[in-house]
Amino acid sequence: MRIEVGVDVASGEAVASLARRLERTPIHLLIHSAGVMERHGLDANVVESIRRQFEINAIGPLRVTAALAPNLAPGAKIAILTSRMGSIGENTTGGSYGYRMSKAAVNMAGVSLAQDLRTRGIAVALLHPGFVRTQLNGQRGEVDPPEAVRGLLARIDELTPATSGGFWHANGTRLPF
Repeated sequence: MRIEVGVDVASGEAVASLARRLERTPIHLLIHSAGVMERHGLDANVVESIRRQFEINAIGPLRVTAALAPNLAPGAKIAILTSRMGSIGENTTGGSYGYRMSKAAVNMAGVSLAQDLRTRGIAVALLHPGFVRTQLNGQRGEVDPPEAVRGLLARIDELTPATSGGFWHANGTRLPF
């Protein structure tokens, strides 16, 4: 197993460097975990904040997947860590425009990747880790990180070409887009 950390997914140069480092290295599992959430209201900074969140949360996974596509082994799996906050069907509280919009966009990208990579036997999962106790939410989450990771790994293990393109909670519940 090889883990690449510290890759700026918003930088084409950083992602190209990653692709060069991994040249000729077959990839069987690609996990996209980079993400950012900026808190803002409807103020003058909202558009720039949304743009930054889109660059990392939505475009980043697509940029990395495109750069590493030649390395994806037949039957590989791609896991995109997203959020239930990207579900249009479950938005009952509003706000968090950039985060919600960018996560909805990455969900759409993941479904498109599932369609485009299907002929290579590559499966794509969109995964919500749950409301995890982290610094992001002031440790107010409902699940500890190790428990969330166990659930995410179980969903990745269960991923098949037949279930490719689905959106799941780490606990196994199918989520609406």
